Amino acid sequence: MNPQLARLQPYPFERLRALFAGVTPNAARRPINLSLGEPKHPTPPLILEALAAGAKGLANYPTTAGPPALREAIAEWLSRRHALGTLDPATQVLPVLGSREALFAFGQTVIDASRVGATVVVPNPFYQIYEGAALLAGATPHCVNSIAENGYAPRWDEVPVSVWARTQLLYVCSPDNPTGRVMSLRDWQALFELSDRHDFIIAADECYSEVYFDEANPPLGSLAAADALGRAGYPRLLVF
Repeated sequence: MNPQLARLQPYPFERLRALFAGVTPNAARRPINLSLGEPKHPTPPLILEALAAGAKGLANYPTTAGPPALREAIAEWLSRRHALGTLDPATQVLPVLGSREALFAFGQTVIDASRVGATVVVPNPFYQIYEGAALLAGATPHCVNSIAENGYAPRWDEVPVSVWARTQLLYVCSPDNPTGRVMSLRDWQALFELSDRHDFIIAADECYSEVYFDEANPPLGSLAAADALGRAGYPRLLVF
């Protein structure tokens, strides 16, 4: 067994179930389910029809990289959504089965536990998989609190230089869960400068990028920020 398993914390939903045990909701009000982030509406017929049409291919293993047409469609959407230049579908796009597994696997890939003091920086509160990925890779998570007094923005400038020197990976979520805060261009610039200075990779979790109210002002993404700052090729940045 991996000895790092003993370092894992109880999964949040298990803790939530324990907290809710014996609690009876107010019958006069309709409770809002804030547990699992899953669709609350029926699947649109268009999607059901597409799934049915593609069912004949379920007998075959898909390629890891996905078909070229899928990668091309993803690259085109990213370019359109974030007003980017042309992305290379062959080298800059990789389909994954959900962000959680990819965020975890990426940590196992890039963290070198043989380096003394291997560290992963995460905002706090955070998606539990960031901590799990760090611990099982043999690294130590360093939490940076997101507090109301600072507009729920992590104070990266309060992280000691000695911690940055050991940092190999930084997880960040924008729009953030649970605060909803969206990182500004200035926020991204600060992180990019830290990444350049201390040579760590930024894993940008943008699974909520399409959840917003103002259609004319979608949330700024890390790719658009990097483009605006002239970071050709998006060095030390992966987006999920």
